[in-house]
This record gives sequence, C-alpha cells and structure tokens, in this order.
Amino acid sequence: MNSALRLLQIRPRSTYEITTRLSKYTSDQDLINRVLNQLKSAHFLDDDKFAQWLVESRSRSRPRGKRLLIQELKSKGIDASDYELTDIDEASLALQALQKKQKSWSGLSSKSYQLKAKSYLYARGFPWGVIETAVKKGYNSIHVS
Repeated sequence: MNSALRLLQIRPRSTYEITTRLSKYTSDQDLINRVLNQLKSAHFLDDDKFAQWLVESRSRSRPRGKRLLIQELKSKGIDASDYELTDIDEASLALQALQKKQKSWSGLSSKSYQLKAKSYLYARGFPWGVIETAVKKGYNSIHVS
C-alpha cells in the first residue's frame, strides 16, 4: 500500500500502471487486488479522472493530436473509446505546438519551415488537414512585416 501511495503522490496513475508497478514487488495477486480496491474506495485511484487529467495535461504542456493521445491512453491501460475526445480542438493545439518552435525556426526559408513544421506536427499525432492549415498560419504569423 505504501508503494502505491508513493507513486500516487508524484502524479495520478491508472489502475494498469499501479498494478504493473506492484507486480514488481509481489506476485501475490490477491494482495494487489486488495490494495487496488482500497485505493479505489478511498478515491485515490480513478481511471476516468486519470484519463481526463492526462488529456488536459498533455494539451496544456505538450500539445498533441487525438491519434497520439489515444495511443498514450492505451499504453496506460485505458480504452480510449470510452472517452470523448471530440471536444479537443486540434487546430488550436497544432498552432500552440508551432508557437513554441517559432523563434528557432524564424530564419528558415518557406520550404524549410514547411518541411520542419509538417514533420514536427505529424510526429505529434495531428492529421494532415490540420497540419496544412496550421503550417500556413504559423508561417504567416512570423513572416508578416
């Protein structure tokens, strides 16, 4: 129980993450299940709140598209189909992600900027339609005199 509580002090965790970590300490599945039940009854462990926290956190600090968010939720043991990701505005998140790179990319030619920006946004899980629009807006915002 102490190990699980220490993990939860650092940041919220999913049930899968706690289960995986506790299985490193013990192979007693009954003990792990009891700890999980105690954490859930004390409201320290809630996959719905964790998923909401993860999406908000990633959108705020390291913007990414729905595709990458779904992949990250799956890696944390959460079925992303259970959560509404439709309220995520990928266009504004893509622009936000580009804004963090604008200063270092301001001296690039149009072609170099577009290539870098497109590959950067694609790696962050944004769809091509959103990428095209964001790259045009991003380039225009730093090259308008």
